[in-house]
Amino acid sequence: MERLWYVPTYVIVTLLVAGPLGAFLGLFPGLTGFSLMLLGLLVGVVFGIGLAGAAAFAAATGKAWRPRAVRAAAVPLAVGVATLFLVSRSQGVPMIHDISTDFADRLEFTKEVKEASPNKDPDDALRAQVEAMQKAAYPAVAAATLALPPPQAFARAKQVAEAMPGWQVTSADTESRRIEAIATTGLFHFKDDIVIRVRADGGGSRVDMRSRSRVGQSDLGANAKRVEAYMSALAKAG
Repeated sequence: MERLWYVPTYVIVTLLVAGPLGAFLGLFPGLTGFSLMLLGLLVGVVFGIGLAGAAAFAAATGKAWRPRAVRAAAVPLAVGVATLFLVSRSQGVPMIHDISTDFADRLEFTKEVKEASPNKDPDDALRAQVEAMQKAAYPAVAAATLALPPPQAFARAKQVAEAMPGWQVTSADTESRRIEAIATTGLFHFKDDIVIRVRADGGGSRVDMRSRSRVGQSDLGANAKRVEAYMSALAKAG
């Protein structure tokens, strides 16, 4: 009978382990694994609060099952506290999954990339909202300017893209000076689409980039970090 107190713990641990591990091993899609992990966190919040309340009640009333309640509440309460902390840290992250350095002449994905992504391009009204949220949340996201002619700038942009961790360059067209790539996350194997464009800019070149998640409404800032990381690596490359 005492084992029933630990059923929430078993459920939480199973979900938190099975979700990421199953996605990592390719047993099911990354979104499924992520959803299972979120479910485990939610169970932790609910049962953490419930069992902590039961333990407090037992302590106040001197009930004999107080030690069991305290032990059973440990894992759910820890998971619940960690979840609430993570939620509080993500409050400033906008609900967007598409980041671009050029709003006036937006980079477009090829037909094949668009067909592979459940996330579709927004209409003009929604796009304006997304752009406003991006500007407010990620002011550091910007195009790069290189003191190189376009052919050399394109060669450098391609070299840097090929060296980025988790990236697979799928296309590099020297005529249009466009680079396409897929970034795969390490744990859940989420795939994000990337397109890079090099154009003449005065006596040098301008490098623009767009990064978009294939699934999910919020990327928790992943695409903005990817753009910033690439532009930083591009500036440092020699």
